[in-house]
Amino acid sequence: MIIPIKLKYTQNLAVLLVLIMVTACATRPVALPEEHANKLPWGAIDLDISKSGPFTLRDSLGSTLAKKAHDHSNSNKPVPFNILTLSGGGTRGAFGAGLLSGWVDRGDMPEFDVVTGVSTGAVMATFVFLGGDELDKVERFYTKSHTDDVYTSSWLSFFGSAYLMNPAPLKKLFAKNFNEALLNRVAAEHAKGRRLYIGTTNIDTGQFVVWDMGAIASSNRQDKYQRFSDIIYASSAMPIFLPPQYISVDIKDKQYYQMHVDGGIYSHVFMVGLLVNWKEILELRSDANVNFDATLYVVANRKYRNRHKYDPIEQSPSAIIAAYLEMQVDLLFDKNIYRLYTSCVEKGVKFRLASVPEHANHVDDATEFNPEKMTKLFNVGYDYGLNQINWRHSVAIDEYDFR
Repeated sequence: MIIPIKLKYTQNLAVLLVLIMVTACATRPVALPEEHANKLPWGAIDLDISKSGPFTLRDSLGSTLAKKAHDHSNSNKPVPFNILTLSGGGTRGAFGAGLLSGWVDRGDMPEFDVVTGVSTGAVMATFVFLGGDELDKVERFYTKSHTDDVYTSSWLSFFGSAYLMNPAPLKKLFAKNFNEALLNRVAAEHAKGRRLYIGTTNIDTGQFVVWDMGAIASSNRQDKYQRFSDIIYASSAMPIFLPPQYISVDIKDKQYYQMHVDGGIYSHVFMVGLLVNWKEILELRSDANVNFDATLYVVANRKYRNRHKYDPIEQSPSAIIAAYLEMQVDLLFDKNIYRLYTSCVEKGVKFRLASVPEHANHVDDATEFNPEKMTKLFNVGYDYGLNQINWRHSVAIDEYDFR
């Protein structure tokens, strides 16, 4: 859950940084040999558009685009194609949960062809992808959960294992929910041509990894339930705050492991394949309708340009470190959003952004699961979704142009 570390966790950071330098490292599972460092684990998509086959961008996203084009071959109208991308934001995910619930109740939410998520967005993405009663689970998680229901303090684990909180309750919750029945439903939607993508960061290589969750759910592998759950956890595992997720990679009958963490430390929001010239890539029938009317909806579980708010900082290590981290997170978010926006403009995709409104300050600590505070933010989002979502149609980043 990509979040700034608030004062309660940064007040002793100066001491911890010193201790890091004198603390021995815990032994991790064996890493990949250097010559195989970039090998993708099972379930991850190869984003090289020149490649085809299982778990490639060409066959994953490309196949759903081709299906839509062929399904609308007898129509002169544009082919609707709707994408939803869910951002990080920790417990501020209550905003997105509320907005989506209100939008459903309003009755005009489209069926999304693609849903993507990172961090807290990854936690809710599967349930949003399925919709219906599954959205009730998202509402309960973001309005009823207490911190101890999700993770517990584990300060001693910091020395040697480098994490502060024990995520055992969260992993137990994932194992309970990402079961056979739910994966069967994900697989059924995947068969219809819809796609669910989750992003993690491979911290061994510093690369962003995209996972085709529908293809995983559709497989015959016995470990698909564990892999599905591990990916969702990895995408929400903020380094230092939560332990990383080790994901296995098999090479010549030997098993190695990659360290995966919060997808949001690489990209707050994402969509793959926006800049690909799909008309040249896909083998379409002559009657295929390639006149796509595509819209990308971004639900940001955070404020847009939050760092512009005036907030004098105390001259203390914890306050300055917290302000620095929050500014870096804000800058990353702005740049990620701008990159998505410019890609949409280049390819003629309509862009829509909804973010936590400036006046909503209910959740002041995005690591704390406080039902009262989160319910207030959920209600803000719900009112947006039910009444009129204030979609931002464009974004600017002129302040970074120093010409």
